[in-house]
Amino acid sequence: MTDKINLQEMEKKAQKLLNEDGMMELLMGAILFVSSTSFSGTAAFTPFLGLYVVFMRTIIEAYRKRVTYPRIGYLKLPDEEAKDVGLGILMFIGVIMLALIVFISLIYGQVTRVLVYRWIPTLVGLILFGGLYYNYERTGDKVNLVYIAIGLLSGLGFSLLDFTDPKLGPQLHLLFLSGVFIVAGIIRLRNFTKRYPVVSIDKRGIANE
Repeated sequence: MTDKINLQEMEKKAQKLLNEDGMMELLMGAILFVSSTSFSGTAAFTPFLGLYVVFMRTIIEAYRKRVTYPRIGYLKLPDEEAKDVGLGILMFIGVIMLALIVFISLIYGQVTRVLVYRWIPTLVGLILFGGLYYNYERTGDKVNLVYIAIGLLSGLGFSLLDFTDPKLGPQLHLLFLSGVFIVAGIIRLRNFTKRYPVVSIDKRGIANE
């Protein structure tokens, strides 16, 4: 029993170490930025969301091979069951969307396009809550709790504001979150590279930073 607990703790610490390289934040920032264009009327970048999904694993591995692994070494962690995780995410989003529609119906007595757009920021905050709390459970990295608070509070705040264009609230909220994640990602990447410099071995076998 003790060995099992220790192995779980070791895996959690390894996941936390990987989580410190800023990759998640930068990727989230890019996805949220692209998502915001779908409310702009042009949606020129929206098709790239499909490319993110298709090449997500490739993007992550390329980033880590260039930035992460040279500093902390290659970490091979147990693969999660992608099918189960994906199904869980879809079910969670479906439940949250249904709950939001019921909420709008109870509060306003009707469900209209304008009301749905108005409460999309709250929906986004709740979706982020699910994903980030799952990541917190895997890694124990408390920065996820900060992101959760920002996502929920900003989502509720943007939903309560009145905009002349109903699409403007969701767009500005996604842009705001995109900026938060990109800035956080840059800061975490900078701290990560300073904390874990690349160590090279010269011909004499001496380690150099």
